[in-house]
Amino acid sequence: MDIFGIPIIPPKFNMMHSLFLSCAGGLESVCLSELGQIGIQNLKAVPGGVRFFGDLRTIYSVNLRSRVGIRLFLKITDFDCHTKNDLQNAVTQVNWKQYMNVNQSFLITAFVDRTHLELRSSQYTALVAKDGIADRFRKDTGLRPSVDKDHPDIHILIHIHHNRGTIYLDSTGIPLSKRGYRRGVIHKASLNESLAAGILALTKWDGTTPFYDPMCGSGTFAVEAAMIAARYSPGLTRNEFGFMKWKDFDMTTWLSLKKDAMKAIRVDKSTVIYGSDIREEVLYLARQNAQALKEVTSMIRWENRSVVDFKPHSETGVIVMNPPYGIRTGVHENLLELYSGIGDTLKQHCQGHIAFIFTGNPDLAKNIGLKPFCKIALRNGNIECKLFGYELYSGSRKQKYQNEAQ
Repeated sequence: MDIFGIPIIPPKFNMMHSLFLSCAGGLESVCLSELGQIGIQNLKAVPGGVRFFGDLRTIYSVNLRSRVGIRLFLKITDFDCHTKNDLQNAVTQVNWKQYMNVNQSFLITAFVDRTHLELRSSQYTALVAKDGIADRFRKDTGLRPSVDKDHPDIHILIHIHHNRGTIYLDSTGIPLSKRGYRRGVIHKASLNESLAAGILALTKWDGTTPFYDPMCGSGTFAVEAAMIAARYSPGLTRNEFGFMKWKDFDMTTWLSLKKDAMKAIRVDKSTVIYGSDIREEVLYLARQNAQALKEVTSMIRWENRSVVDFKPHSETGVIVMNPPYGIRTGVHENLLELYSGIGDTLKQHCQGHIAFIFTGNPDLAKNIGLKPFCKIALRNGNIECKLFGYELYSGSRKQKYQNEAQ
């Protein structure tokens, strides 16, 4: 114990590591801001995520608290990689006994650019790296660990770009976007939880005004909004992370962080969240998902109605929608009429509110008939999307600003 009664963590635990938190494309700045709020400094946003340094406690905290991140990687080493031998030598030089036991299983995921002269496929790159790990363990122990493609104890990432290779450990395991509260079959057009949380961060909704999702589907926006408002750390809904299988996993520190996160939860009864949908079957699924976080999601009110019949219950608030794009749900739907109907609803019934439409079909968004004050490029998997923001008010935009100037 130190003079403040705080347990002194062994030096190995305090060792600083180079870390990379991946996120959906377009959310790098949101991810950086989130890490800053967690208390991490010296952050650098790069395409696909944020780089920073931290110890094992940092790794636990980020996995527990990040809403926007997808996977947190610890860099083991980097190296020049012009040939297959360069990769194999780099892998065999790692002291793998520091990270895993020979009786643990592992899986390697590899990403290599197509311009590499020898490592022309990710599958072949992973195979070369696997042989290197096996050779190192056989040299050190006389045994070799097994590969498990479905439920590995240790997940290793090999990234090779412009003849520069990097070896990472995946501290997350199942992606952070899979919170664990979703139950049963998920609607095929549902957003993943991390992307939904990132969109909510871009709206700057803070829980002080009502929140609406008039096309809530399986309820992802509504549940994520409830977690944000209640300061509920998303990692609390999970029981398993990749770092729990590492040799230096510290259960005491992990349980302490979870305990602090539980103490931080605050359910404000004045916060109101509305989720509505015309389809009773997906609304039932939304209610089931919310039941996994019963206390936090008690602030959500569910309604069965069409988006064209939507009317807010307040004079101000934030409205967020993810209408179909005509990709995953098929082009047979009359999407032109749907988007036009959304625009009519916003114009006629939602004055005083801020609305955000997330879509993978910007051409359809033109049928909303409103001029957006923001257009933010994002990615939903392999789909290039945009988040459109609309300020809704009575009368013309010109009259609005004339009134504000008086």
